[in-house]
Amino acid sequence: CLIPASAHGTNAASAVLAGMKVVVVATAADGTIDHADLYAKIETHKDALSAIMITYPSTHGVYDGDVREVCDAVHAAGGQVYIDGANLNALVGLAQPGKFGGDVSHLNLHKTFCIPHGGGGPGVGPVAAKAHLAPFMPGDANNASSENAGEGHGVAISASRFGSAGVLPISWAYVKLMGGQGLTEATKSALLAANYVASRLNEYFPVLYTGEGGLVAHECILDLRELTAKTGVTAEDVAKRLIDFGFHAPTLSFPVAGTLMVEPTESEDLAEIDRFIEAMITIRKEIDQVAAGDFAVADSPLRRAPHTAAAVVSSDWDRAYPREQAAFPVHHLRQDKYFPPVGRIDGAAGDRNLICSCPPL
Repeated sequence: CLIPASAHGTNAASAVLAGMKVVVVATAADGTIDHADLYAKIETHKDALSAIMITYPSTHGVYDGDVREVCDAVHAAGGQVYIDGANLNALVGLAQPGKFGGDVSHLNLHKTFCIPHGGGGPGVGPVAAKAHLAPFMPGDANNASSENAGEGHGVAISASRFGSAGVLPISWAYVKLMGGQGLTEATKSALLAANYVASRLNEYFPVLYTGEGGLVAHECILDLRELTAKTGVTAEDVAKRLIDFGFHAPTLSFPVAGTLMVEPTESEDLAEIDRFIEAMITIRKEIDQVAAGDFAVADSPLRRAPHTAAAVVSSDWDRAYPREQAAFPVHHLRQDKYFPPVGRIDGAAGDRNLICSCPPL
């Protein structure tokens, strides 16, 4: 199974779960699929090629205008094309995934259609397939069996083939309330928000990939790797420092290590987006302070972030920067400030040494 490096990690996981060998396709300089590498790997594996799984638009935050050519090349070698619709927020009302050239596609309801994303599930959304794949689609638990699987009724793999009745009404209500025009406007707003963030922050944190006209899709990747090489300040430091500004960090070090992926969606208003941009610009000034030698990276507000209220009011303050910078890096935080309950921890150690805090049965 061919998996572009720009695809969601779940694509590779799904292929492995199905017993396939994953072959990664490289990324071109503009963030799209590297066609030369794709054609070479199709040729190498043509006798065993099963499928390619594409996230569209990719996790690199760009549209691939040649997606049909990619699909045609895989089809010519006898493979099938699976299109991951996780980034539907950049497509609704503007494009039709069924015309990209895929054979099967899932269209996520989370994010784009308002159901929850976190907590490990439930994943809900339609899976669309072309007619020749209909016999292999999951069947109804009430009437499907292995005996009639060849008659257009796949074997049942779930007791709830239409997803969770608890969350589906949320998406139904959202679609009914928004209507076609409203959904299209939501997509346009998401695209506008992402490009606004990219254009405002590119001077401070270079945007790694852009498409035609220097624009992005619904998300952008801020590249901190050069700053890290010069100053030692990491993308994780920036993510932790954002907590002091009242922000949950964007996606950290995915899909590219040492970067932040920002996906503002259509839900945030301009004031909130500007507040995030102000925080990022302020953080860049603190990185410049490290570069200028005002304080060492190990004793900077970036590496010591986030700052709890207890740490800021402690009589034992021995840091190289003032308490005011730690707690109130921008003025409006004096009126509306979130203090995190805990400071910096060793995240890797925490991930490797789990402690069960569940109440006893």
